[in-house]
Amino acid sequence: MKNILISPAGGQAISGIIEYFKKNGYAVTGIDSNPNAIGKFFCDRFCTVPRVQDSGYREAVLDIVSGENIDLFISWLDPEIQFWNELFFRDKIPESVKGCFALNFRRDLQFLYDKYSLCKLLEKNAVRTPETKLLSSLNPDRDGKTSLPFPVVVKPRIGFGSREMYIAKTHEDLSCHFRKLIQCNVSPENFLIQEFIPGTEYTIDFFATGGQIDNLVVRNRLEQRGVSLRGEIIFDDTIETIVRKTCKVLELDGLNNLQLIKKENTCFVTDINLRPSGTIIFSIEAGIDMLRNVMERSQGMEITRFGKPRSLRMIRYLREHYYE
Repeated sequence: MKNILISPAGGQAISGIIEYFKKNGYAVTGIDSNPNAIGKFFCDRFCTVPRVQDSGYREAVLDIVSGENIDLFISWLDPEIQFWNELFFRDKIPESVKGCFALNFRRDLQFLYDKYSLCKLLEKNAVRTPETKLLSSLNPDRDGKTSLPFPVVVKPRIGFGSREMYIAKTHEDLSCHFRKLIQCNVSPENFLIQEFIPGTEYTIDFFATGGQIDNLVVRNRLEQRGVSLRGEIIFDDTIETIVRKTCKVLELDGLNNLQLIKKENTCFVTDINLRPSGTIIFSIEAGIDMLRNVMERSQGMEITRFGKPRSLRMIRYLREHYYE
Protein backbone atom coordinates (compact mmCIF):
# COMPACT_ATOMS: atom_id res chain seq x y z
CA MET A 1 0.00 0.00 0.00
CA LYS A 2 1.26 3.46 -0.89
CA ASN A 3 1.21 6.37 1.53
CA ILE A 4 -0.10 9.83 0.70
CA LEU A 5 0.17 13.05 2.67
CA ILE A 6 -2.56 15.62 2.08
CA SER A 7 -2.69 19.18 3.37
CA PRO A 8 -4.65 20.86 4.79
CA ALA A 9 -6.94 18.24 6.31
CA GLY A 10 -9.68 20.78 7.00
CA GLY A 11 -12.27 22.31 4.73
CA GLN A 12 -15.69 21.46 3.38
CA ALA A 13 -14.50 19.20 0.56
CA ILE A 14 -11.78 17.18 2.29
CA SER A 15 -13.81 14.06 3.17
CA GLY A 16 -14.45 13.28 -0.50
CA ILE A 17 -10.77 13.74 -1.33
CA ILE A 18 -9.70 11.40 1.49
CA GLU A 19 -12.28 8.82 0.41
CA TYR A 20 -10.96 8.99 -3.17
CA PHE A 21 -7.39 8.17 -2.16
CA LYS A 22 -8.48 5.36 0.14
CA LYS A 23 -10.47 3.79 -2.70
CA ASN A 24 -7.32 3.99 -4.83
CA GLY A 25 -5.26 2.00 -2.35
CA TYR A 26 -3.50 4.78 -0.44
CA ALA A 27 -3.03 5.02 3.30
CA VAL A 28 -3.91 8.66 3.97
CA THR A 29 -2.04 10.88 6.39
CA GLY A 30 -3.52 14.34 6.85
CA ILE A 31 -1.88 17.41 8.36
CA ASP A 32 -3.36 20.66 9.57
CA SER A 33 -2.54 23.43 12.03
CA ASN A 34 -6.01 22.95 13.54
CA PRO A 35 -5.94 19.96 15.92
CA ASN A 36 -9.67 19.43 15.31
CA ALA A 37 -9.67 19.69 11.52
CA ILE A 38 -12.50 17.60 10.09
CA GLY A 39 -10.09 15.40 8.11
CA LYS A 40 -8.76 14.09 11.42
CA PHE A 41 -11.79 11.79 11.62
CA PHE A 42 -11.42 10.34 8.11
CA CYS A 43 -7.67 9.98 7.59
CA ASP A 44 -5.77 6.82 8.52
CA ARG A 45 -3.42 9.07 10.46
CA PHE A 46 -3.61 12.74 11.39
CA CYS A 47 -0.87 15.08 12.59
CA THR A 48 -1.11 18.62 13.87
CA VAL A 49 1.69 20.79 12.47
CA PRO A 50 2.67 24.46 12.95
CA ARG A 51 1.29 27.00 10.49
CA VAL A 52 3.37 27.47 7.36
CA GLN A 53 4.72 30.82 8.55
CA ASP A 54 5.67 29.47 12.00
CA SER A 55 9.05 28.10 12.98
CA GLY A 56 9.12 24.33 13.14
CA TYR A 57 6.76 23.80 10.21
CA ARG A 58 9.43 22.57 7.78
CA GLU A 59 10.94 20.10 10.25
CA ALA A 60 7.52 18.81 11.33
CA VAL A 61 6.45 18.04 7.76
CA LEU A 62 9.77 16.50 6.75
CA ASP A 63 9.66 14.29 9.85
CA ILE A 64 6.22 13.04 8.82
CA VAL A 65 7.29 12.50 5.20
CA SER A 66 10.25 10.40 6.33
CA GLY A 67 8.62 8.69 9.30
CA GLU A 68 5.49 7.65 7.41
CA ASN A 69 7.38 6.68 4.22
CA ILE A 70 5.24 9.09 2.21
CA ASP A 71 5.10 8.33 -1.51
CA LEU A 72 3.06 11.38 -2.54
CA PHE A 73 2.50 14.80 -0.95
CA ILE A 74 -0.30 16.98 -2.36
CA SER A 75 -1.28 20.39 -1.01
CA TRP A 76 -4.38 22.51 -1.55
CA LEU A 77 -2.88 25.41 0.45
CA ASP A 78 -1.32 28.22 -1.60
CA PRO A 79 1.08 29.60 1.07
CA GLU A 80 2.31 26.05 1.63
CA ILE A 81 2.94 25.53 -2.08
CA GLN A 82 4.86 28.81 -2.21
CA PHE A 83 6.89 27.78 0.84
CA TRP A 84 8.02 24.44 -0.63
CA ASN A 85 8.57 25.95 -4.07
CA GLU A 86 11.09 28.40 -2.61
CA LEU A 87 12.86 25.63 -0.69
CA PHE A 88 12.97 23.44 -3.80
CA PHE A 89 14.89 26.02 -5.80
CA ARG A 90 17.17 26.75 -2.83
CA ASP A 91 17.97 23.01 -2.55
CA LYS A 92 16.53 22.95 0.97
CA ILE A 93 14.43 19.81 0.46
CA PRO A 94 16.39 16.61 1.13
CA GLU A 95 17.06 14.61 -2.02
CA SER A 96 15.69 11.49 -0.36
CA VAL A 97 12.15 12.95 -0.24
CA LYS A 98 12.06 15.42 -3.15
CA GLY A 99 10.35 12.92 -5.40
CA CYS A 100 7.21 12.69 -3.27
CA PHE A 101 6.32 16.38 -3.65
CA ALA A 102 3.51 16.44 -6.23
CA LEU A 103 3.51 20.24 -6.40
CA ASN A 104 3.86 22.42 -9.48
CA PHE A 105 7.34 23.77 -8.77
CA ARG A 106 8.45 26.58 -11.08
CA ARG A 107 10.86 29.49 -10.77
CA ASP A 108 8.26 32.11 -11.64
CA LEU A 109 5.65 30.84 -9.18
CA GLN A 110 5.65 34.03 -7.12
CA PHE A 111 5.12 36.09 -10.27
CA LEU A 112 2.04 34.04 -11.13
CA TYR A 113 0.64 34.52 -7.63
CA ASP A 114 0.87 38.29 -8.17
CA LYS A 115 -2.57 39.05 -9.62
CA TYR A 116 -1.52 42.43 -11.01
CA SER A 117 1.52 41.08 -12.86
CA LEU A 118 -0.48 38.10 -14.07
CA CYS A 119 -3.28 40.29 -15.45
CA LYS A 120 -0.79 42.46 -17.32
CA LEU A 121 0.95 39.42 -18.81
CA LEU A 122 -2.34 37.91 -19.95
CA GLU A 123 -3.49 41.21 -21.45
CA LYS A 124 -0.20 41.46 -23.35
CA ASN A 125 -0.97 38.05 -24.86
CA ALA A 126 -4.56 38.93 -25.82
CA VAL A 127 -6.21 37.01 -22.98
CA ARG A 128 -9.02 39.14 -21.55
CA THR A 129 -9.07 39.93 -17.83
CA PRO A 130 -11.13 42.49 -15.91
CA GLU A 131 -9.51 45.92 -16.23
CA THR A 132 -7.07 46.08 -13.32
CA LYS A 133 -5.21 48.89 -11.56
CA LEU A 134 -3.19 49.17 -8.39
CA LEU A 135 -5.20 50.81 -5.63
CA SER A 136 -2.18 53.05 -5.09
CA SER A 137 -2.76 54.56 -8.54
CA LEU A 138 -5.61 56.66 -7.15
CA ASN A 139 -6.38 58.40 -3.92
CA PRO A 140 -10.14 58.23 -3.28
CA ASP A 141 -9.88 60.90 -0.56
CA ARG A 142 -8.06 63.32 -2.88
CA ASP A 143 -9.95 63.16 -6.14
CA GLY A 144 -12.07 60.01 -6.10
CA LYS A 145 -11.49 59.57 -9.81
CA THR A 146 -11.22 56.17 -11.40
CA SER A 147 -11.79 55.22 -14.99
CA LEU A 148 -13.57 52.10 -13.78
CA PRO A 149 -17.35 52.30 -13.48
CA PHE A 150 -18.89 51.30 -10.17
CA PRO A 151 -19.24 48.79 -8.69
CA VAL A 152 -15.53 47.90 -8.49
CA VAL A 153 -13.73 44.99 -6.86
CA VAL A 154 -10.96 45.63 -4.32
CA LYS A 155 -8.78 42.65 -3.48
CA PRO A 156 -5.22 41.79 -2.40
CA ARG A 157 -2.55 41.83 -5.07
CA ILE A 158 -1.36 38.49 -3.69
CA GLY A 159 -4.25 36.64 -2.13
CA PHE A 160 -6.03 33.32 -2.10
CA GLY A 161 -9.66 32.67 -2.90
CA SER A 162 -12.14 35.42 -2.08
CA ARG A 163 -10.60 36.33 1.27
CA GLU A 164 -10.28 40.11 1.80
CA MET A 165 -12.14 40.80 -1.44
CA TYR A 166 -14.50 43.75 -1.24
CA ILE A 167 -17.04 45.11 -3.71
CA ALA A 168 -17.36 48.91 -3.56
CA LYS A 169 -20.66 50.07 -5.02
CA THR A 170 -20.04 53.85 -4.88
CA HIS A 171 -17.23 56.38 -4.58
CA GLU A 172 -18.10 56.87 -0.90
CA ASP A 173 -17.96 53.11 -0.38
CA LEU A 174 -14.53 52.95 -2.01
CA SER A 175 -13.21 55.91 0.01
CA CYS A 176 -14.38 54.34 3.26
CA HIS A 177 -12.69 51.03 2.43
CA PHE A 178 -9.53 52.84 1.34
CA ARG A 179 -9.34 54.62 4.72
CA LYS A 180 -9.85 51.34 6.59
CA LEU A 181 -6.90 49.81 4.75
CA ILE A 182 -4.69 52.80 5.60
CA GLN A 183 -5.76 52.64 9.26
CA CYS A 184 -4.74 48.97 9.32
CA ASN A 185 -1.30 49.95 7.97
CA VAL A 186 -2.01 48.14 4.71
CA SER A 187 -0.23 49.58 1.70
CA PRO A 188 -2.52 50.40 -1.27
CA GLU A 189 0.37 49.11 -3.39
CA ASN A 190 -0.60 45.62 -2.21
CA PHE A 191 -4.23 45.90 -3.32
CA LEU A 192 -5.94 45.96 -6.69
CA ILE A 193 -8.97 47.80 -7.91
CA GLN A 194 -10.67 45.85 -10.64
CA GLU A 195 -13.56 46.13 -13.03
CA PHE A 196 -16.65 44.27 -11.83
CA ILE A 197 -17.86 41.87 -14.51
CA PRO A 198 -21.51 40.77 -14.23
CA GLY A 199 -21.70 37.33 -15.77
CA THR A 200 -21.58 33.58 -15.15
CA GLU A 201 -18.68 32.16 -13.13
CA TYR A 202 -16.87 29.01 -14.17
CA THR A 203 -14.05 26.90 -12.75
CA ILE A 204 -11.97 24.83 -15.14
CA ASP A 205 -9.93 21.90 -13.84
CA PHE A 206 -7.14 20.89 -16.19
CA PHE A 207 -4.01 18.77 -16.32
CA ALA A 208 -1.25 19.97 -18.63
CA THR A 209 2.14 18.96 -19.93
CA GLY A 210 4.46 21.77 -20.95
CA GLY A 211 1.65 24.22 -21.68
CA GLN A 212 -0.47 21.69 -23.60
CA ILE A 213 -3.67 20.47 -21.97
CA ASP A 214 -4.14 16.72 -21.58
CA ASN A 215 -7.48 16.77 -19.75
CA LEU A 216 -10.00 19.51 -19.03
CA VAL A 217 -13.39 19.92 -17.35
CA VAL A 218 -15.49 23.10 -17.35
CA ARG A 219 -17.78 23.57 -14.34
CA ASN A 220 -20.52 26.15 -13.95
CA ARG A 221 -20.44 27.44 -10.34
CA LEU A 222 -24.19 27.60 -9.74
CA GLU A 223 -23.80 28.35 -6.02
CA GLN A 224 -20.68 28.85 -3.95
CA ARG A 225 -19.48 29.68 -0.48
CA GLY A 226 -15.72 29.21 -0.41
CA VAL A 227 -16.15 26.04 -2.48
CA SER A 228 -18.89 25.16 -4.95
CA LEU A 229 -22.12 24.11 -3.24
CA ARG A 230 -23.92 23.39 -6.51
CA GLY A 231 -22.33 22.92 -9.88
CA GLU A 232 -22.81 21.58 -13.37
CA ILE A 233 -20.42 20.14 -15.94
CA ILE A 234 -20.83 22.05 -19.19
CA PHE A 235 -19.33 22.04 -22.67
CA ASP A 236 -18.25 25.39 -24.08
CA ASP A 237 -15.79 25.77 -26.96
CA THR A 238 -15.19 29.46 -26.22
CA ILE A 239 -14.15 28.74 -22.64
CA GLU A 240 -11.99 25.77 -23.63
CA THR A 241 -10.20 27.87 -26.25
CA ILE A 242 -9.38 30.58 -23.67
CA VAL A 243 -8.12 28.03 -21.15
CA ARG A 244 -5.90 26.32 -23.73
CA LYS A 245 -4.48 29.67 -24.80
CA THR A 246 -3.81 30.74 -21.20
CA CYS A 247 -2.16 27.41 -20.44
CA LYS A 248 0.11 27.80 -23.47
CA VAL A 249 1.01 31.43 -22.69
CA LEU A 250 1.98 30.57 -19.10
CA GLU A 251 3.48 27.17 -19.99
CA LEU A 252 1.51 25.56 -17.19
CA ASP A 253 2.23 22.03 -16.09
CA GLY A 254 0.48 19.51 -13.88
CA LEU A 255 -2.92 19.84 -12.23
CA ASN A 256 -4.25 23.40 -12.04
CA ASN A 257 -7.53 25.25 -12.06
CA LEU A 258 -8.62 28.49 -13.67
CA GLN A 259 -11.59 30.70 -12.84
CA LEU A 260 -13.27 33.01 -15.32
CA ILE A 261 -16.43 35.00 -15.87
CA LYS A 262 -18.30 34.79 -19.14
CA LYS A 263 -20.34 37.82 -20.12
CA GLU A 264 -22.36 37.21 -23.26
CA ASN A 265 -19.71 35.60 -25.48
CA THR A 266 -16.61 37.15 -23.89
CA CYS A 267 -14.50 35.40 -21.25
CA PHE A 268 -12.55 37.25 -18.56
CA VAL A 269 -9.91 35.25 -16.66
CA THR A 270 -10.10 36.19 -12.96
CA ASP A 271 -7.87 33.65 -11.16
CA ILE A 272 -5.36 30.91 -11.85
CA ASN A 273 -4.53 28.43 -9.08
CA LEU A 274 -1.47 26.22 -9.52
CA ARG A 275 -2.98 23.35 -7.56
CA PRO A 276 -6.06 21.10 -7.54
CA SER A 277 -9.39 22.81 -6.92
CA GLY A 278 -11.39 22.00 -3.81
CA THR A 279 -14.05 20.46 -6.03
CA ILE A 280 -11.71 18.30 -8.12
CA ILE A 281 -13.71 15.20 -7.12
CA PHE A 282 -16.65 16.55 -9.16
CA SER A 283 -14.51 16.39 -12.31
CA ILE A 284 -13.38 12.90 -11.35
CA GLU A 285 -16.99 11.73 -10.92
CA ALA A 286 -17.63 13.06 -14.43
CA GLY A 287 -15.02 10.61 -15.73
CA ILE A 288 -11.91 12.83 -15.89
CA ASP A 289 -9.59 11.59 -13.15
CA MET A 290 -6.89 14.24 -12.98
CA LEU A 291 -5.69 13.11 -9.55
CA ARG A 292 -4.83 9.86 -11.33
CA ASN A 293 -2.79 12.02 -13.73
CA VAL A 294 -0.91 13.43 -10.71
CA MET A 295 -0.11 9.90 -9.54
CA GLU A 296 0.95 8.90 -13.07
CA ARG A 297 3.26 11.92 -13.32
CA SER A 298 4.87 11.15 -9.94
CA GLN A 299 5.59 7.58 -11.08
CA GLY A 300 6.94 8.57 -14.48
CA MET A 301 4.02 6.93 -16.27
CA GLU A 302 2.28 8.03 -19.45
CA ILE A 303 -0.53 10.50 -18.78
CA THR A 304 -3.98 9.06 -19.46
CA ARG A 305 -6.19 11.22 -21.65
CA PHE A 306 -9.85 10.69 -20.81
CA GLY A 307 -11.64 12.60 -23.56
CA LYS A 308 -14.89 14.42 -22.86
CA PRO A 309 -16.49 14.35 -19.39
CA ARG A 310 -20.03 13.12 -18.93
CA SER A 311 -22.79 15.60 -18.24
CA LEU A 312 -23.26 15.80 -14.48
CA ARG A 313 -24.60 18.00 -11.72
CA MET A 314 -23.50 18.20 -8.10
CA ILE A 315 -24.93 19.45 -4.83
CA ARG A 316 -22.86 19.57 -1.65
CA TYR A 317 -24.61 19.13 1.68
CA LEU A 318 -23.70 19.16 5.36
CA ARG A 319 -23.44 15.95 7.33
CA GLU A 320 -22.73 15.59 11.02
CA HIS A 321 -19.88 13.58 12.53
CA TYR A 322 -20.13 12.65 16.20
CA TYR A 323 -17.14 11.96 18.45
CA GLU A 324 -16.17 12.00 22.14
